[in-house]
Amino acid sequence: NTSTMARFAGSAAAPSAYLLTLSIIIVVAALSISPSAAFTSSSSSSCRRCVVKTNARASSISVATAALPKLDQDTTSAIENAKQQINQAISTTDKGRSKLSSTQRSQIGSQLAHLESLCPLSEPARNPLMEGPWIVLYTDAPSPSNGQLGPFKGVAKQVIDLQKGTYKNELYVGGSGTDEDENAWLGAVLEATWKEWDGVYLDNDQDDAFVTTAAAATTSSDSSNSNNNIDHGATTWRVEFVSLTLFIFQLPIFTQKFKEGTARTWKMTYLDGDTRIVRAGKTGRGEDDWIFYMRRGVSE
Repeated sequence: NTSTMARFAGSAAAPSAYLLTLSIIIVVAALSISPSAAFTSSSSSSCRRCVVKTNARASSISVATAALPKLDQDTTSAIENAKQQINQAISTTDKGRSKLSSTQRSQIGSQLAHLESLCPLSEPARNPLMEGPWIVLYTDAPSPSNGQLGPFKGVAKQVIDLQKGTYKNELYVGGSGTDEDENAWLGAVLEATWKEWDGVYLDNDQDDAFVTTAAAATTSSDSSNSNNNIDHGATTWRVEFVSLTLFIFQLPIFTQKFKEGTARTWKMTYLDGDTRIVRAGKTGRGEDDWIFYMRRGVSE
């Protein structure tokens, strides 16, 4: 069963040839499907990152200290209480992969929305706190964005490089360490680039000539053009997928290049020194968003 296979994958023993073959088939099949909203990546050193991990905690703390505004005690307490409630609610959800009732999903969604309302930053997408590794603790997105490849469950990770304008969405199965990403026997890395979103909705079919802007969609006939002045880039990125690579024992065995222009939107709805919430979607419209609740990672 799934749990047995996952435990076997994470054990010290090497997976059998059958499991290796099965995992390759599963991932290759997944690659033939349009990528989900969430995971992407950046540099050509993907294989090396799967082998060598560097401690990023010190630099993350220094960046966080410099980038986060001073908050009053009431706001700080409200944020900490909101996080505690969320962490308790998601503790038995297997990072959101469990079969949850609509009531459970709704409750968690409400708790996440409350934390979003407490975001201490007005322009989170431009803040240095975005930099570095992030681990997905909960999402309502499907695989592989939820950290699962076929029957194999692992950890989903994101590594952002603000200077280069790139990021990596990484998935590790059978890994060790605090982030569960070291010495994983199975991994996948989605590499991508990002830029500020201009408010133009992305079509499901990139060849479709019809485009609609978020500003135009929300502007009524009697409200002038005030919505055209919305600074979408303050909260949202347009991300473009570059490639997806499968690793077995840290060795790359398969890479798929994405069609140029394959893009998604990332709306940063909460950000502080150790927590981030992203709503990732196909078009930029709220109805197709998937939500990701993340903690800052330890290693890059």
